Formats: sequence, structure tokens, C-alpha cells
Amino acid sequence: MTLTHSMTRLAIPLLLLLLLFIGCQQATVPTLRPVAVNEAAAYPAQEPGTKPPILTGFAPLTPQQLDEGWVQLFDGISTFGWEISEGEGTLSVMTDGANNFLVFDKTSEEDKAVIVHRFTRAWIAYGRNIGFGSGGTAWETHGSTKTHGSAIGDMNTSWVTGRKARPHTRYVQPLTESDWRPAAGASTATWTDGVLELTGGRGMLESVNEYGDFILQLEYFTETINGQGVNSGVFFRCIPGEIMNGYKAQIFNSPPDGYHDRFIGADTGGILRQQAGRNVGPKDGEWNHLTIAARGPHVASWVNGIQVTCWTDTRAEHTNPRSGKRLQPGTIQLQGYDPDARILFRNFRIAEL
Repeated sequence: MTLTHSMTRLAIPLLLLLLLFIGCQQATVPTLRPVAVNEAAAYPAQEPGTKPPILTGFAPLTPQQLDEGWVQLFDGISTFGWEISEGEGTLSVMTDGANNFLVFDKTSEEDKAVIVHRFTRAWIAYGRNIGFGSGGTAWETHGSTKTHGSAIGDMNTSWVTGRKARPHTRYVQPLTESDWRPAAGASTATWTDGVLELTGGRGMLESVNEYGDFILQLEYFTETINGQGVNSGVFFRCIPGEIMNGYKAQIFNSPPDGYHDRFIGADTGGILRQQAGRNVGPKDGEWNHLTIAARGPHVASWVNGIQVTCWTDTRAEHTNPRSGKRLQPGTIQLQGYDPDARILFRNFRIAEL
């Protein structure tokens, strides 16, 4: 038998194995199908009179991740918070049956494309290289970015899952009892082992320092009175010493019937009177995590790690955020409201942008 004949006999099975390997590689590419999105819950109406339904099915964070300050950038069920900032294509949410993915389909394979998280400015670029950019020095990010396509790589379609962010630990500062002072109203503030209790009715406790652009994180605990929830809130860029003259990130886990007829932003995380927040179902009687971020005219909030607002104040500038856009720094104020209720806060931390 000649050497050439022997090599030919060896090449045939090797070729068959190679074809089988390629076929297996192609077979491992998952078949993605669209995720049905509850539009009313994922993108609540921005007019008074509508109570946002509770959003379910999102990708939750673990208690440890929440304690470490992480928030989700992709919620697992919608494109909320994301936009195409460069190039052309479509954003959607797809599933392979086990995991959900934020999917971007480019119109052209040759064109570079970028999708951006609108608040953190974290970005994903698609082109010759695929990569995830950070949202700037104030945020750190973690998670996965993958390319979905054939075995040889189809850069036209890419998908993202598990992407989360938190204030960069090098910039985070705790806010303790000495960082707060009484502002106005009747509320009484009592500190016990790092837990703040507000009682006595309507009034404000405010930060000693003033903040303009920041990421604020805290935990809150509210109870129910006769089956009704307790109204509170975190005000920011406030006029120092005045009561409720600032932007308000609402705390109200269970507003009563008819409350949504008066104004938008009535649920926890909503920007009261400005943007209705998505209702992710925070519960009275347990600790909940709240993240509020402000940068220029842009405001975002997360409840238990899920983004609920992404708002830009387009009003004319004004010293009082109740009347217009305030960009200058102001105090952060915590609201006492019901004279028969108590509101608890703990684990304050802030990163200035």
C-alpha cells in the first residue's frame, strides 16, 4: 500500500469526524423565541388614574447581591432602560427556554452598533469586537455578554444576560447618625444600633451636606395601619431647611384605592408627580432596598435591585424641584408622614458622581 493511499484512508474518517464536530457545534446554537412582555407592567401609563400592575417574572438579585449594592441593568423581561445609540437594529427579549436574553439584531453586519443603558451609560458595542463598557468611574459592572449565531460566528445578533451594576466601592461613603439633622415638621428621629426610626407625623430629617449628582442606596421598613400602607419618601436636591421642597422618590408599598387618581409616581420608586414607577411588589413588614441616582436632569431608581424609573426633567430651571428642574445641589430629606406610624431606615450609603 502506498503512502498516499494510506493518508487518503486516514483523511476520510478524519473529515467525517470534522463534519460531525461542526454539525454538533451548530446544533448547540440555541433556538431563541420571543418573551411575552406585560406592557402595562413593564411600561406603566404616565397619566393619573391608572394603577400600575405588579411586574413579575423579572430576574431577581440574591439578598447578598442586594446587600453589596448591586442593581440589575437588564431586568430579564423587557428592554426598559436601554436604547440604541449608534447604528440600526432592533432590541427585544428572547428566551432559549432556560434563560432570558436582551437581544440586539443589527440591520447590517458591516455597521458598528452600540446599545446603551440610558442612565448608567453602560454600553455594549457590536462590530469587529464585542465588548461591554462601564458606565463611568462611579459605576462598576458585572455579568455576561455573548455572541449568538452559527459556529463560525454571526455578529449580526448578540445577546446579554445577567448584567448588573453597583456604585463603585472606592467612591461609596456611609451616611451615619452624625450626617443627618432635623429639617422641618413634627417628626421625631431616633437612632438605635444604626437604624433610624421616624415617628410623630409629618416632618423631615435632612442630610448635613448637599448633593447634586449622586447614587444613594438605603433600606427601608414600613408597616400597615388598618390594612393600609404607610406613605413616606426620599427627597433630594431639596431647599435646605424647608419641608418637602425637593424631588421625591416615593415610598408607598400599598397605596389605597383612588390614590393613583390624583397623581402619577404613587408607588415605591416612582418620582412623585413626575414619572410613574414600575411596581415590582415591595412588601410592608419587611426590609426593602431602594437605589436613587441623579445626574444632571436624569433620574433613575431601583427597588430591590429592579429598575423602576428612568426619567429626564425637561422643565425650565427653578430653585424648587416642585416647580421646575433643579440642577444645583441640595439636601437629601427623609419623610415622616403618618402620626400613628413608624418608618425605619438603615444602611445609608452614597457615591457622588
